[in-house]
Amino acid sequence: MTDEQHADLIAQAHGELSLARVALADGDLDHTAAHVAGAIAYAPGLPEVHELLAAIAARAGDEGAIALFPVEQPAFIGNVVARAHLQGRHDPLGGLRMLAQATRFEPAQPWADVSWVRALEPRRLDPEHLARLFVAVMSGLGDPAEPAVARANEVYLDLARRACVAHPGHALLHGAAAGLARRFTAIAPGVLADAVRWGGHGYRLRPDKLTAVWYAYALKADGRLDQALQVMRQAWAAQPDEVDLCADMANWLAEAGRPDEALDLLDAAIRRAPDYDCAVHTAARLRFQRDGDVRHLIALIDFLREHPVNSHEHNDLDAACQGRPWLNFVNGPAESVINLLHQIPRDDRAMGGTATVSALEVPSALRIVHRELPSLALTVEGAAPPDMVTPQRPDGRVLWHYSGMAAAPAVPPPDARASALLAGLVSPFWANPVAAYDQALPLGQLPAEELVALLVHPPAPTDPRLPDGVWERAAQTYACLGLLHCEELRAGAEPGDTTRSRELLTAIAFGVEDWTTEAALFALVVAAWLDPAGRREVRDTVGRRFAAAVRQSRDRVVTIRESLAALALITPDMVPEVTSLARDVLDRTDEPAPPPPPSAQPPAKKRRWFGRR
Repeated sequence: MTDEQHADLIAQAHGELSLARVALADGDLDHTAAHVAGAIAYAPGLPEVHELLAAIAARAGDEGAIALFPVEQPAFIGNVVARAHLQGRHDPLGGLRMLAQATRFEPAQPWADVSWVRALEPRRLDPEHLARLFVAVMSGLGDPAEPAVARANEVYLDLARRACVAHPGHALLHGAAAGLARRFTAIAPGVLADAVRWGGHGYRLRPDKLTAVWYAYALKADGRLDQALQVMRQAWAAQPDEVDLCADMANWLAEAGRPDEALDLLDAAIRRAPDYDCAVHTAARLRFQRDGDVRHLIALIDFLREHPVNSHEHNDLDAACQGRPWLNFVNGPAESVINLLHQIPRDDRAMGGTATVSALEVPSALRIVHRELPSLALTVEGAAPPDMVTPQRPDGRVLWHYSGMAAAPAVPPPDARASALLAGLVSPFWANPVAAYDQALPLGQLPAEELVALLVHPPAPTDPRLPDGVWERAAQTYACLGLLHCEELRAGAEPGDTTRSRELLTAIAFGVEDWTTEAALFALVVAAWLDPAGRREVRDTVGRRFAAAVRQSRDRVVTIRESLAALALITPDMVPEVTSLARDVLDRTDEPAPPPPPSAQPPAKKRRWFGRR
């Protein structure tokens, strides 16, 4: 928050306090309370707030004053904090619990930094309740807390220090104080010594799982990983069914660059509890990050299908996919004509000119160039390769017709509603392929031919920050994912059966060579991730189409070859010969297609796993 913003909040709080004083002078306690609550929401630390709260209590009595600040849901935070201060006069722990709720809701505000909290004598408070208070507070601060959050909540750290002195024999309190203290390193670097001391004392008083975890986390935060692991291993040996201890240790080891040790621990946890989701998720991520074999992610997808209820939301699949083409973003275009576009500022594209390319390139790329450079005289050298301007096999879906070197759409444009629907959900990024499938769900309401038309006539780009071609490739990708949801194609089929959708996508993949080939194959790969019954068919389709591109590349440039190689590597159950060929192709590529710029990445969205209409 800037100084100007802070000053504005103070001014608004003083405005509310002025209105509160007027209402109090008129004897209108309801409006007095409403304005005081408003002032608290703007600036909870103003002394005048507490003066007026005391004046309200003097008029209405403690119980009457509390009743003036209702907290029915949805509760206004100013009412919650005002009620906490009034309750704290005779029930400090009750008041603190309400302040902790406010802290979790908006941790950057100093809700509890007031004189009565600073003056509390912890020896008069139940240490069990204090421990629970610290647990409630720490969960909302961040680990560690940002400097502004730490400064706003230092009052809890002060209370923890005094509480540990007042209750030297309470193990849970010392453990919770250690967990709280390590959040404050941004403003008090020496606080880690307190956290280790308190955590160790609590663990020695009562060496159980909870105190061990607090102590071990404090040791790890202080840079003593091996000591932290020793404490956690001792706790696991004492309680071998507490396999979540393994997941914590494995994450620490992975962060420290010791994945083999991490996986040994996770394997032991899975042997003990095969259904323990945290160990399965973490092991899949670490194995994939170690060797890049997609079978680890497929096994995780299968586990998710068989175990739909998890202990909490996981992000291991997202983390494993991050930064990888097709797993996390649409692969970028590789055509020379798109590279030409990259070199011309958008403001200069209306100017005429000439350009020559040495060979024919895919129609989707050339169409973008003609749209962006309408006055360009583009010359394509050589002859049109027969295997590029005709479908790859007789049953391939024809989306483009060639006349010599010029390609024209073979399908009419979609209607405006279909274009708008697709444009509203396209993103070049997705958390993982299943998340992209989920995001495409609304497209299932469109007829199959409308989705096919969107492949050839994608909506106009809506984000000028994206490099040329990325939007169109993302739109084609989502149109193909929409075919997996297409209600028309799934009519009369069992839930989850994408047979007819896969047939159409396969026909598109074996049509005229184009970006639509990649989009169709990606959708088939996603279908295979979700449905084991279709994996052999998809493996054969992707493998054969990639092998054809490799054969053709011996005689001419095949710009989509590297992208097809990346798709082959994420196809379930792909035969080893094909994966070896795909790796060889990618290893020989000088510059893999880069992802879109991070500035264009949209905020994360909620995902549904294996959603069904």
